[in-house]
Amino acid sequence: MPVQPAAPVDVEEAKREYRFLATLAILSLFLGCASAFTLNLVDPDLWGHVAYGQELLRDGSLPRTATHTFTAEGYRWINHENLAEIAFAVGFDALGVRGMLVGKCLLGLAVLGLMYASARAAGVRSLTCWAVLLLVATNLKAFFVMRPQLLSFACCAAMLWLLSRAFADWRAEHGDGAAACRVRWKWLVAVPPLMALWVNSHGAFVAGYCILGALLAGRIAEAILVDRRRSFGAASGLAVIGVVSLAALLANPYGAGLLEWLFESLRSPRPEITEWAAPKVTDPVFWPFVTLVVVTAAGWAFTDRRRDWTQLAILALVAWQSCLHLRHIAFFALLSGFWTTPHAASVLAKLRHRSARGLPVSRIGPVLKWSAAAVLAVAMIFQTIGISERLTKLPVLRRMYPVDTFDFMSLHGVEGRMVVSFNWAQYALAAFPESKVSFDGRFRTCYPQEVVDMNFDFLLGEHGGRRFRSPGSGPIEGERVLEYGDPEIVIVDRNYKHAVGVLERQYAKPDGEWALLYQDSVAQLWGRKRVFDDPDNPRYLPMYARVATDAARPLAVQWPAMPLQPIASPAPDAVVREVAAAAADEP
Repeated sequence: MPVQPAAPVDVEEAKREYRFLATLAILSLFLGCASAFTLNLVDPDLWGHVAYGQELLRDGSLPRTATHTFTAEGYRWINHENLAEIAFAVGFDALGVRGMLVGKCLLGLAVLGLMYASARAAGVRSLTCWAVLLLVATNLKAFFVMRPQLLSFACCAAMLWLLSRAFADWRAEHGDGAAACRVRWKWLVAVPPLMALWVNSHGAFVAGYCILGALLAGRIAEAILVDRRRSFGAASGLAVIGVVSLAALLANPYGAGLLEWLFESLRSPRPEITEWAAPKVTDPVFWPFVTLVVVTAAGWAFTDRRRDWTQLAILALVAWQSCLHLRHIAFFALLSGFWTTPHAASVLAKLRHRSARGLPVSRIGPVLKWSAAAVLAVAMIFQTIGISERLTKLPVLRRMYPVDTFDFMSLHGVEGRMVVSFNWAQYALAAFPESKVSFDGRFRTCYPQEVVDMNFDFLLGEHGGRRFRSPGSGPIEGERVLEYGDPEIVIVDRNYKHAVGVLERQYAKPDGEWALLYQDSVAQLWGRKRVFDDPDNPRYLPMYARVATDAARPLAVQWPAMPLQPIASPAPDAVVREVAAAAADEP
């Protein structure tokens, strides 16, 4: 029995069906990228960044010595985040929390947009491009909270975009057919002004200039090897760009002093700071980073495109640094987004062509087509809902921050010189602007190493031997910070078992100087007995007003989560105490 031949496939119709599903897939990938930039965790230093920006705008001048502290008064303060803090102060005032969250998301998408434009200029398909960029966005997610680093990511992306345009014709040909190294100088001249902006925004300009310097040095070496005698113009021009970009780093309020301070600071380890530790399997960014490394390695190893050995060397160096320091993963992701995407696309295209070789063109069945479209549509609906929710809330979680402790302090007038857990100090400064702290997130920018050491001695103790301390700090003594500068209040995170133990041992001593004023599941508030146990002291806190509980309140408060204010009472404190005492004497 003869077999009927298959009906011819309408190739154009098949292409339209694939384009339809591809468009839906691209939109879903795009929303996935946007979702990564809506992470709305509160950075512990956000309160300080906004406050310092507001103070700079109010005073019209930079403070040259440490503010808001009683342990480093008169010590120099080199603030390398001035523009970022001004942007935060103006942004929160003009746009509010929701506007700033939307702006943060748009900034992240703009960074990916530069990567997308660079990849499209290299001929990468949109679907492939956004698939790779989703992996890049996933690696950036953990670092994309409201903090000055955002400006570093933006400046780094802008620099890489300028470099991609400047070297788009790098391997061209001379008129005689010989290889040539050509530069589009109009793009490179924008790099020094960008570095001047970056140096006033965030300290990661150091990483940016290292990347820039390494790339320019590699290009100079390539020009000499390829063009030989004809390389003088390109090589000397690139050298001038590097020198002028370095000089642009001096365009900051501290001049060379900022570079000198950063050089000294970066020479000193930071084993107490999580972001300077090596990534661990338990870190949310660990497996996305591993995946990106594998994709990068496979892309460069199996690509059909010409490999740029200068870019590859820089990628390898940044990957090595990312394995040593968690915070450098973001820069590896940025470099991969610009430099790896075309190579990963080449490998994917090769695999796609091999798998489709010899297969006839076919249309997608209606059931499969609309089922796939429905799945993508539902996914986009859920993505949109999640994004919209996160763009309206910047929650201060009670389980992470002493919201209730600060409410208690405000309602009872408990203020003074504070020793505060490191991650809460900036919040404390915003909540109690008249108080001063022993140490906060500005770290070495305005605190001598000896003050840093005594505060970490209290919080961490030996820390498993993972400490960097000044030789002048002496042996580790957790109690020293409780005396230095005569603090009156200690607010400690109960997760810091060493600090809690130091205070409880002090409390157990017959002549101990500290009394527990408040406790919940998150924090303990301790006060000096001579201040808060003395009925004749204006800041006396009677025993009936003190609270000690292990209760937890699993709620959140919208940032900035300022403490509750006391309701004015017509009776002075002394009258209230007399009434309470009289009530206690009644049978």
